[in-house]
Amino acid sequence: MLTRAEVARTIGRVLGRPLEAERISVEEERAALPAAGLPPVCADGIVAAHRAMEAEPEPVVTGFEALVGRPARTFRQWVEDRLAAAR
Repeated sequence: MLTRAEVARTIGRVLGRPLEAERISVEEERAALPAAGLPPVCADGIVAAHRAMEAEPEPVVTGFEALVGRPARTFRQWVEDRLAAAR
């Protein structure tokens, strides 16, 4: 699983400019989500999910190609595809 920092760096590389994820506290995240319009109960769930994923990341799944008949794409390839579609 990619960390938030790895996701930000990858997006930045595709865009051709530095981009970094800023680490914020649980309290800051919990306050920011309702400020962005999410109901507080949703914010609590999202914060809990983020912390759980950081504590115990999901394993990398194998067998994708056998299931869908093509190789999996990297996150970078996905970002490049999304950027091309948006242009």
